Amino acid sequence: MSRQLWRDLAVMMGIFLLLIALLVPAIHRSRTAARMSSAKNNLKQIGLALHNYHDTFGCFPPGGVIRENGTAMHGWMTFIMPFLDASPYYNMLNFNYPWDSPENNRVFEVKYPVYQIPGRDMGLTSGGYELTYYMGNPNLLSRNRSVTLREIDTGSSHNWFAGEAAGNFQPWGYPFNWRPLGTKLCDGPDSFGQLSWDGTHLLLVDGSVQYFSTETAPEILQALADAPPIATHAQTAVPPRTFIIGEYEWERIDLQSDPQGENQYIVKVLRSPAGMPLKMSVCSKYIVRPGDEPEYKGKGAVFLYLAHIGPQTNIASALKDTTLADETTPEQWAANMKLLKSIQQQLPQTDAQ
Repeated sequence: MSRQLWRDLAVMMGIFLLLIALLVPAIHRSRTAARMSSAKNNLKQIGLALHNYHDTFGCFPPGGVIRENGTAMHGWMTFIMPFLDASPYYNMLNFNYPWDSPENNRVFEVKYPVYQIPGRDMGLTSGGYELTYYMGNPNLLSRNRSVTLREIDTGSSHNWFAGEAAGNFQPWGYPFNWRPLGTKLCDGPDSFGQLSWDGTHLLLVDGSVQYFSTETAPEILQALADAPPIATHAQTAVPPRTFIIGEYEWERIDLQSDPQGENQYIVKVLRSPAGMPLKMSVCSKYIVRPGDEPEYKGKGAVFLYLAHIGPQTNIASALKDTTLADETTPEQWAANMKLLKSIQQQLPQTDAQ
């Protein structure tokens, strides 16, 4: 090969590397801009839902409903669900039970896109719950307290509802999804902000979403944090709890039943990153066949809870009064019991949280 040809190849390679060096940062910037735009749009949807809630009930939702005995029931992200979309999940909730009860697990195991930040997927909690990457203003969204627009006397453009959390993420169904704004962004996991875009978006009470950089003056953030009405310490208090987050996943295993029956049956098993089962429940789903007209919208869209199976649960007793018992032959029932007991024997002695 001639020396001239080597020179030409070297020049071409240099141009190619230069193009890559120029393109990679541009691609990264465009992806970051797209994620920022999606996150901003999510906050706008949340703001619209909060105001639609106010229009309906005359106040904004409580940050969380906590009973006198300390039982945490449900939070503000749950209460605005009907104003976010037309999904069937809100109607599947049993508000007589806490958010983390087996009766409500099937809802809070679902990823809600509006509470996500694109490209920021941390996984599930060790209890199998999906996360939110947004947190609320404790002065407006706190325990057992509903604020009205009239109480926000500094003006809706000078107060804030929610923003992007920097870390210590929590399940979106958790009844304590609020934290103080502070005077510095991207200042540790308990602050607000995203390091990848050097700041945070804040949803203001007027419905607008504004970007605040890490260079924002502390006085500006302090003014937002101190905007009235100010909640009491008792109203903003949260339990000292940090959720374990990782590559936990739900596995669905089919159970045997009558092929001509009305329902499909599965056992849902939460598995740890190492593959060990942590908790399990039996669920059913109405089978929508060609020509069927379910009596209500959403029937057959998701699996419904039948029974939670803990390490000490008598499985046969827990399922004997369910439709699974009616739609299985003795042989199918025995096979299902054998499968369920084999998984149950691997469960830890305390349920995952």
